[in-house]
Amino acid sequence: MRQHNWKRTVSGLIAGILAQSAIVSMASAGETLNFRVLKDGEPIGHETVEITPTDTGHTVRIETLTDVSVLFLKFHYDHQRTEIWQNDALASVETTTNDDGTHYSWQASYDGDCYQLVGKGVGKRDACDGAWPLSLWSEDVTTKTSLYSVIDAEPYGVEIRKVGTENVMIENRETPATHYIMSGDVQRDLWYGPDKKLLKTSFKRKGYDIDFIRVDAMSLHK
Repeated sequence: MRQHNWKRTVSGLIAGILAQSAIVSMASAGETLNFRVLKDGEPIGHETVEITPTDTGHTVRIETLTDVSVLFLKFHYDHQRTEIWQNDALASVETTTNDDGTHYSWQASYDGDCYQLVGKGVGKRDACDGAWPLSLWSEDVTTKTSLYSVIDAEPYGVEIRKVGTENVMIENRETPATHYIMSGDVQRDLWYGPDKKLLKTSFKRKGYDIDFIRVDAMSLHK
């Protein structure tokens, strides 16, 4: 009887260790959000958002590339951004951008609601308004009224209103989402999934309809 109990205890311990290892492995793997960028319904680029857990929070790396010609004009946008989060608090942001031939690079470091921002093409700014960059991948941004551009760090005042729940078409599937409307200095329609991550955003740029729509990695470049 004692031997049987001992074996059962050991088996239980091994099962627990394996289960914990699986959880740690899943957490360390992180996740990647892939978006197709459309102009008037036609693909013009893509965005990837890589979310990697850390001991104190997570690191988010965003890459956006769009390239399109309209009549005799060529529009090019190449953006990289790294966000360091400690728990749910933004700790730092670093960006580089080629916005149709104009180059920007800047860094921001946070201490609570206060931050210092400095870089090429943006000057220097110290503020305690709790503003975040216009980084839309997480539904948490919908709590903000102060934001700033991820390109040139221009300050934005916004109001974000929750419309309600509805379905959006993602990869030809109806997907439940929470719809928000951002107004003020920036206009966006935003849809977030049950995972609190962005599914879709729609807005106007230079008179054209622009959509970022989440897709599976395999279909991103189709």
